[in-house]
Amino acid sequence: MLKKWLKRLAPILIIAVAFAIFATLQANKPMPEKKEAQARVLQVYTTPAALESTFFDVYAQGEVKARTAINLAAQVGGRVEWVSNQFIPGGFVRAGEPILRLEAIDYQLALNQAEASLANATVLLEKAEADADVARKQLVGVKNPSPLALKIPQVKEAKASVKAAQASVERARLNLERTTVSLPYDARITGVNVQVGQVIAAGQALAAAFSIDEVMVRLALKQEALGSLGLPIGFVAEANNEPSVTFSTEIAGTGYQWTGKLTHIEANIDQATRMVHATATLKNPYDKANTSKGMPMAVGLYVDAHIQGRQVDQMITIPRSALRPGNRVFIIENETLQVADVMVAHANEDKAYISNGLSAGSQIITSPIRNPIAGMAITSIEPGVTAEAESTQ
Repeated sequence: MLKKWLKRLAPILIIAVAFAIFATLQANKPMPEKKEAQARVLQVYTTPAALESTFFDVYAQGEVKARTAINLAAQVGGRVEWVSNQFIPGGFVRAGEPILRLEAIDYQLALNQAEASLANATVLLEKAEADADVARKQLVGVKNPSPLALKIPQVKEAKASVKAAQASVERARLNLERTTVSLPYDARITGVNVQVGQVIAAGQALAAAFSIDEVMVRLALKQEALGSLGLPIGFVAEANNEPSVTFSTEIAGTGYQWTGKLTHIEANIDQATRMVHATATLKNPYDKANTSKGMPMAVGLYVDAHIQGRQVDQMITIPRSALRPGNRVFIIENETLQVADVMVAHANEDKAYISNGLSAGSQIITSPIRNPIAGMAITSIEPGVTAEAESTQ
């Protein structure tokens, strides 16, 4: 009977003993040491604002275009009897060199006829002058003879006929010369519209061509760029004193550069883009002396333009990445973050040049900061560390 009761009470006794042991351990456990939470300080990279002398260079892009591009047309009509072997797309023709000739027989005949008419008019003038001389002698004693009696109108008429005949000769000679087509400047042919044997009319387009004496690039500039260049709207460069422009582009993986001049800035602002347009030029781009690695700055290329701006001395300079939206700069003062509103005189991909709002030597924060608050605790990572800054909020 006793064994039976012990079997029933054993689980209860075990639980009671375990509870007693747990209570004893809880009562005697050591209390944890209380420490006040310390604020975490944000660590950032900084760089000192430096003084630097530099040029405020300006960068832009544009398409290379010929200064003169035309559609060549015939001034007289006729059948094409000859074309130059350079009368093809890409052909090169020199100034005054014949590139196309029309059948000239009709114009030669017209010239012969005009010269015959001139000879006839000259004979009639001589006859009229002889008649006038006879009439003048016959009327020596006559008081106040009429001009008609003196043959004066007849002489004037004959002289007018001679002038008209001379004009006809000049016109016929000019038309004959116009049967040979040329250009007044060295040029490249970009397209042809006629072939040998084709009959054309006066004014009909023969070919498209552009001069190769000079190419130009129209550059769109922000209005702030004028301050960097130190030039006004409507600027026109003086001869031999134009700002330098370096053009560059890449063709088939190879970079090329050419040096030209900024010749003028347009006198108006584009109403759609609020940009100012400038024109830069390069003379004789196809000459060997002006090619880059044998490559001309060809019409149609899209190029980058680097314009040398005005020189400044001892301008406060910071990394471009340190300039925050709204022209603000974060700096460290007394281990706290401060926000400086600055005036940017110029900026490029690498640097920003500050004209007001910063002093040389200020510790400029270059690290990204989320939710910056003026006065927040902050510290600079020791100089020389190259790993990326880690910010802790």
